[in-house]
Amino acid sequence: MRTITLLTDFGTRDPYVAAMKGVLAARCSAPVFDLSHDIAPFDILGAAFFLRDVVNYWPPETIFVVVIDPGVGTSRRMLAVEREDRIFLAPDNGVLQFVMGRAFSIERESLFLPNGSNTFHGRDRFAPVAAAIANGFPLADLGPPVDNPVRLPYGEPVYEAERIRATVVGVDRFGNVISDIENLPFAPCARIGGVTIDRLERNYGDAGDGPFFLIGSAGRLEISIRNASAAAALQLRAGDRLDIVKCLTE
Repeated sequence: MRTITLLTDFGTRDPYVAAMKGVLAARCSAPVFDLSHDIAPFDILGAAFFLRDVVNYWPPETIFVVVIDPGVGTSRRMLAVEREDRIFLAPDNGVLQFVMGRAFSIERESLFLPNGSNTFHGRDRFAPVAAAIANGFPLADLGPPVDNPVRLPYGEPVYEAERIRATVVGVDRFGNVISDIENLPFAPCARIGGVTIDRLERNYGDAGDGPFFLIGSAGRLEISIRNASAAAALQLRAGDRLDIVKCLTE
């Protein structure tokens, strides 16, 4: 049996997630799980990295319904992507960039809810399509193949001999600043907002005072402060650029 998971920026105070789950429950018997509904509104890059970090922990046959969709109701396409026996449904806005595989445009209108809204494709299109796939509907029958999906305006880290030019790709609820650096060839240093960061620690609890670097659970370089928000202290947010240099004392 397929499993359906939901990743949105809807939050849980409004009826949006409940409506999507209602459509799924009415149209299929697949179990439905929440990945998160706390993605920052319109944060496509953050959602893309979130998905990248969790997808391999879910079993094959999982259907991921990803609705971070600031372009809802416009001419943007809707995609169904198959990769390693997992299926991803999402708007064509780059949110699937790190899990891209064989892609199809979702155009089979007979699967959509009748009289749907132009502003809630999560309920009216993505949810019923996910239910249909869970019931065995083939991806290739959703619409034509797509070989030019939208790419995010994002560049991978640039590695130089003694410098890495990177990007903040997320801030977690503890205020840890998460970069896109997965390969660290030297002891890192940075100067941010007048503060020098030159310690690479193994964990949060033994780090002592002040900001420090750490390799987080996703395998990427973080900037943290023990029991405090590094993002607030250093005034960093997703999308900010980072210059990490080789420590002279290495």
